[in-house]
Amino acid sequence: MAVETDELECQTYVVGAACLAQELLRRLEVVATIDTALTAQPTIPATYGQLAQVLILNRMTLDPQPLYQLAAWATHHGIDRLCRLDAAWLDDDRLGAMLEALADHQVTIWSRLVATACDQFPVAREWLHGDTTSIYFEGAYRPAGALPPVPQQRVPRLVRGFNKDGHPENVQMVLSLITAGRVPLWYRPWNGNQSDDAVYLADMTALREQWLAPANAVLIGDRKMGNEVTLLAFCRQGQQFLTAYAWTKTVQALWLATEGQLAAGTLAWEPVSYTSRNDATKPPEQVPQYQVVEVAGELVDAARGTAYPLRWVLVHSSAKAAQDAARREAAVAKGEAALAHVAGRLGKYDYKQRAVIEGRLQAALRKAHAQPYLRYTLEGQEGSRDWVLRWERGAAALAEAARFDGVTVLCTNVLPERLTAAATMRKYREQVRVEQTIDFLKSPVQIRPMWLHSPQRLAGLTLLIMIAVLVASLVEVEVRHWIATTGCLVTGLKPEGRDNAYPTATTILRAFADYALVTIRHPSGEETVHYPQLRPVQQQLWEILKLPPLPSQPHRAGGGK
Repeated sequence: MAVETDELECQTYVVGAACLAQELLRRLEVVATIDTALTAQPTIPATYGQLAQVLILNRMTLDPQPLYQLAAWATHHGIDRLCRLDAAWLDDDRLGAMLEALADHQVTIWSRLVATACDQFPVAREWLHGDTTSIYFEGAYRPAGALPPVPQQRVPRLVRGFNKDGHPENVQMVLSLITAGRVPLWYRPWNGNQSDDAVYLADMTALREQWLAPANAVLIGDRKMGNEVTLLAFCRQGQQFLTAYAWTKTVQALWLATEGQLAAGTLAWEPVSYTSRNDATKPPEQVPQYQVVEVAGELVDAARGTAYPLRWVLVHSSAKAAQDAARREAAVAKGEAALAHVAGRLGKYDYKQRAVIEGRLQAALRKAHAQPYLRYTLEGQEGSRDWVLRWERGAAALAEAARFDGVTVLCTNVLPERLTAAATMRKYREQVRVEQTIDFLKSPVQIRPMWLHSPQRLAGLTLLIMIAVLVASLVEVEVRHWIATTGCLVTGLKPEGRDNAYPTATTILRAFADYALVTIRHPSGEETVHYPQLRPVQQQLWEILKLPPLPSQPHRAGGGK
């Protein structure tokens, strides 16, 4: 006997890493934290926290979309079903209002989330890293002078400034970060023309005001942090630091005096056992060699009539020495080529006046960065065609420059009992971690370029993007901690058995790229959502992150359900 069955309509939606990210957002109580901080909510059956969650999920799936395409993206990938909301609620006006509200509560929301993260994840905060980057924008903006005053400290003014992405023609904001390893603990958007001088002090002070840094935390920074004003303020606060220092005249004199003591035998280099992960597979003869020497110093506080002890640690790298020498030789060769080009034009076109020729020569040498190393003579009569240009390398200048090859100067106020000279060098090499966080922020998460026209909305969007970066970095920390603790690897993350002990957040998130939900529409019109089983590598990651099992029973789909 034939049995009639109801026809079911099935649909598959590739939600990717959103299923993982959503559970992590729940663990950190992101939606609740946002809704608790905001004083107003939209007039729909969903909160701003729930709408913000969609935008965070979008960034964590490494498929960033502009706001006007967010609703279509959520529909196409089943994010509306995953989050149980109506994609129509993700319209420009509502999202814009949400971002403006978020901008007013950045510090409250961020600080609470970081505190929760540090309670739940193994985030070591003894050694912190600070850095800045520039974020450029596309679109039409009024000149800075025509913009209305911006009273909020964390709402940036979009203007042109020094751009680190090679887009000097675009307006920008500056973004500063303090990280623990690769986990962002603090961030702040600044005006596009903000210099780095005041950033590190302001950020570290704010981090301490929010009780997010332990008392013994050491801030590590590059040469932008190494200036007397910032270090003096840190010393007055009792803040410990480790920074590279620029080759100021004072520091040059310090090194030359130290070089003399090394030559006289009153000081000696200390070899440092250090091999980076990238160098570990190289033949021994190609692995860079490091050595350090320490010199005592002090930072005078004339206003308070005191001085603070400092430690200067001078580091020599064989690889850097070779790079410095090669870079200088390339500059000299480029300068000589430029001089030869000018020499070939003497007496032709407008190359008949000394002022014109001298201007071209200086410009060519500046462009080649060869001014200190080449000396030239120019002979001829004004307006004539008989100009002669001769040049030679400045042996003394080249020899003087070579004395600095391979040397980096580090400055710290951390006691040697806690940080030896060799450990100072090793610890500074970890500064690359904040740079890696910036790379993650700019590449797969793609904070740049931005297209919004309201600085306040930009600030709100930056908060949500930084939350995505925070959660992704916590995933990386948890998985690496598990590997270090158990001695096991996550099997299947890399093809051809190339799994290692240092999986990145990008690799982990992409392991879920193919995960899909299945929806079934019944004859009654009811739609249910089903969660298929995870693949073995996905299941292993799920368990490492201690996430609750995916629903074994389908749930009804529908906005606000």
